[in-house]
Amino acid sequence: MSAGSAEAFDQLDRQIAVALQVNGRASWRAVARGIDVPERTVARRGQAMVDSGLVKVSTYLDTTRVGHARPLIVVAHTEPGMSFPIGQELAKRADASSVSVLEGTGQLVCMLLPADGAAREELLHRELPSLAGLRDTRVATVLRYFRSGYDWYADGLGERAMAELRTLPSSDPERTDPVELAPEDWALVAELARDGRSPISALADAVGLSPPSVQRRLNRLFAEGAIHIRTEIPPKLLGLEVEVLVWIRVSPLEIDTVGRALATHPAVRFCAATTGPTQILLDCLFADENHLYDFLTGYVGAHGASEIANAAVVVAALRRGPLVVADSIH
Repeated sequence: MSAGSAEAFDQLDRQIAVALQVNGRASWRAVARGIDVPERTVARRGQAMVDSGLVKVSTYLDTTRVGHARPLIVVAHTEPGMSFPIGQELAKRADASSVSVLEGTGQLVCMLLPADGAAREELLHRELPSLAGLRDTRVATVLRYFRSGYDWYADGLGERAMAELRTLPSSDPERTDPVELAPEDWALVAELARDGRSPISALADAVGLSPPSVQRRLNRLFAEGAIHIRTEIPPKLLGLEVEVLVWIRVSPLEIDTVGRALATHPAVRFCAATTGPTQILLDCLFADENHLYDFLTGYVGAHGASEIANAAVVVAALRRGPLVVADSIH
């Protein structure tokens, strides 16, 4: 079994992968110091996972602040046997952030980020209805993120490792003001979308700027919250066998309080307030159904949720941020 393969993934690989979730641009030296493993070993193992695509480090561009995107949660019902083909088509879209096939017959959920009002209208009234095998859709607009996915990482690292890894400039998660990008910034974002670990020197060569200028621009983009480094890893490699989407109803006065509280649970990697008949949507990862049961019957109610409107297990994730698995049905 080759290094960087799913079959060979072990506890050390897990530590390295989680370290890259905390900071996908961390040097192998910083990762090695954090987990107390020789740098050569960390570099060899880590680079093999990155090169194989097992771990994908990319950039999350906050299109709600850079541009005029309105994130949409689309629940699609399809003809029998069409959920995977339609999901695979949606996963290829440039504005797709996540695409999941759910348990049951013909249901999938995706988050799409149309760039503006015109793109939104084209998506909802022309592109989606034209998909063969699509029966109907239910659409909700994301109003507020409490956790966005890029800021989630699996357990397994101690405080020492976290201190070594948290070196990127951080932004205020409450900021909603627009951020304007210069052409050079857009060029950097495009390069980081292809490879979130691209060195400063390589970025400088690609965009025609000096390394200090590139570093200053990146620091500003991170500090303003325009971009975030996002690392995606197949959850099963982290021992997380069950993914579930949970729709919750709460009183309007409690949306903010409940959303913030639920987002702190270590299993919750996405939490947002949305329009529609439910007020909060969660995407959660658990080791098994017992942990899911405890979460639904204990934690959710204890933190203010008045009703679980729906909970559906994800059968297959076809897209997670930059990680596209469009040809897989596993």
